[in-house]
Amino acid sequence: MQIMYKNDTAKKQFCSEYKKKWRYPEQVKKKLLSAENFIINADSLMDIAKYPPFHFEHLKGDRKDEWSIRLGNTGYRVTMVPCDNDGNEIIGGDILAQCIMIKIVKVTEVSNHYE
Repeated sequence: MQIMYKNDTAKKQFCSEYKKKWRYPEQVKKKLLSAENFIINADSLMDIAKYPPFHFEHLKGDRKDEWSIRLGNTGYRVTMVPCDNDGNEIIGGDILAQCIMIKIVKVTEVSNHYE
């Protein structure tokens, strides 16, 4: 799969090329590296959705167009938006039904869900 980023901040939070600047706990750093590697090597969003440790879920409220994966029991999560083959965000329809065809995600944020 291909990973895009909402902005430079999201890229610096998630992309391993910035890992020397990350200010996360060590366990979170390891989980981020693993998550990035898993996403890059996934064939489609279906692989992410079916991987139980990620707890892939649709967000609600102001973030209703976003999805998240959890980074283990760290309290951290990565939020993302599925994109079509042209890099346009997919915000309507049944995303789970389209998972097998979605090959691009746009990471929007890495955050501690409980802060």
